Parts: sequence; structure tokens; C-alpha cells
Amino acid sequence: MTRTPRIAALIGAAALVPPLLGAAAAPAHAAPSAAAPVATPVAAPAALAEILATKKVTIKAQKQQRSYWCAPAAGRALLYPLLGSSLPSQKKLAGYMGTDSSGTSGPGLRNGLRKALSTYGSGQYDVVALRPGSQSAFLTNIKAAVGSKKVALIYRVYFGYKPWGAQVNNKTGHFMVVRGYTTGSSPKVLWWDPWDNTYHTATLAKSWASVKKAGRHGHVAAKS
Repeated sequence: MTRTPRIAALIGAAALVPPLLGAAAAPAHAAPSAAAPVATPVAAPAALAEILATKKVTIKAQKQQRSYWCAPAAGRALLYPLLGSSLPSQKKLAGYMGTDSSGTSGPGLRNGLRKALSTYGSGQYDVVALRPGSQSAFLTNIKAAVGSKKVALIYRVYFGYKPWGAQVNNKTGHFMVVRGYTTGSSPKVLWWDPWDNTYHTATLAKSWASVKKAGRHGHVAAKS
């Protein structure tokens, strides 16, 4: 849930085999030796299958404990690859983030993650706000975080415009976690929704549409 303007919460084509050539029609009273030979089809080269893979990170999934605690729940999930079991509670994160009944702001989320990492972690961390300007940039951010840094991302969407299911006219801001993606020519995005502690897979196009509609706000944390 977010407050306004603050934030509330893929084988290749199958080988085409030419149709069998029909036998030449024999005269009605032809001698047995006059039968025409049947053409033998030649198999086309086998199509090369596109090799697909799923890249994902393990998160600590815990349903948000209050209707406006999507940011603390999402933050806790994001922190797990960095902190392991030494995680602050949702309540503690809500305090760090300045979350109230109207939700959590973007700066509040960022500051809360920094506070949690400095308190519970060791070493240096970067917490970065993301504002991808295109679908390609959105996917690049995901690949860099999940594929390279092995961390998840948080993105804001509108509650009624999630990248799966029916859409309704509800523009309450909602933070969710991107935990992975699939490779190939038609990549998909792996989501976790703290509202009901559910996992979802959506197309890249639908995922980007939801993020774009809600203002293109994301966050990621990783070791420096």
C-alpha cells in the first residue's frame, strides 16, 4: 500500500515434412508390373530447440502482517539473500521505513533497507532506486540483480493492475518482489506478492506494463 504521493505498499519451429507424393494412378486394367513406385519422403533437418533456463533467488516469504505492510514484508524478502536468517521483523522494518496506516514512501523504503543492513548485516551495501525507462531496461535491471548479484528486487505496482489475473480500477500502490526470470526469446518474470504470500509468473510485457503504469519505481540492495 502506498500513500499518495507516497508508496503503499518462452521449439524452434517443428520440422516441416513434405506431404507424401501420391502414387501415379494406374489404368483400370493395368498389368501387375505396371504399378507406379511410391515416393519416399525425405525428412527435413530437425529443428533446433531453444534452450531455456530459469534464473531465481531464494527469498524469505512471509505474508504481510497488516494491510499496509507490503513494504516491510517485501523488504524482508529482499533482505534474505543478504542477511540470511538474521532478519528484522516486519514490525521492526515498518519502524525503520516510517510506515504508517497510509503506507510507505519510496525514500522511506530505501532508508529502512539501509538501516536494516547496517544494523543486521556486515560489510558495505548499496541500496539503489530504479527508474527503468523501457521494457528492455526493466529486464536488464532484473538480469543484473538476479543473474549477477543474486539478489531480488522490489517494484511498485497498482493493487488493481498486477501483471496476472483480472484487473480492476484500484490504484493503491503496492510493493511486490521480483525474484527471477526465464531466459530465451520470450522471457517471463517471477514475482512474489506479500499481500497473500503467493508466487506468480507473468510475461515480460505484462510485468513491464504494470510497473510502468505505477510510475516505474523499483529498489534493489546488494553488497558493494
